[in-house]
Amino acid sequence: MTSRAGLTAQKINETIFLNESERGIFFPSGLLGFSSCHQYQLERFKPGDGSDSPFFTLRAVDQDLSFPLIHPAAIALDFRFSVTTELLMALDARSADELIPLLIVTVRDRFDEITVNLQGPVIVNLNSSRGVQLVIEQYPLRHPLLNCAEA
Repeated sequence: MTSRAGLTAQKINETIFLNESERGIFFPSGLLGFSSCHQYQLERFKPGDGSDSPFFTLRAVDQDLSFPLIHPAAIALDFRFSVTTELLMALDARSADELIPLLIVTVRDRFDEITVNLQGPVIVNLNSSRGVQLVIEQYPLRHPLLNCAEA
């Protein structure tokens, strides 16, 4: 089974749900490189000028650690990932429709050098407040954000 991160009614509902407030997310295995950190808060990024933002922040509860994230649909990216029985079980999900992919954004000094990590998406189930980070080797580790936004 494959899930597509296109802009569907489900994805629009996800965005509305993600806009609501800060959410606690438990990562049983942590994130890659941070296996000892399991509790995070997922929140919409709020720019200082009060404007809307497509970005989210995944902030560790017990460490000084945070990751900027973006939903693939926000950058018109046709992002797909395999949904296995193991993934559904790990996230306490009944179906792929409950899973929300988010991409880690690597911020650089120059705007045109900002990238998204397609190879290591964060997948969350807001119903169970659980998340995992996948490794999808057919995708690049660094994909230019501007390429996505201009497409």
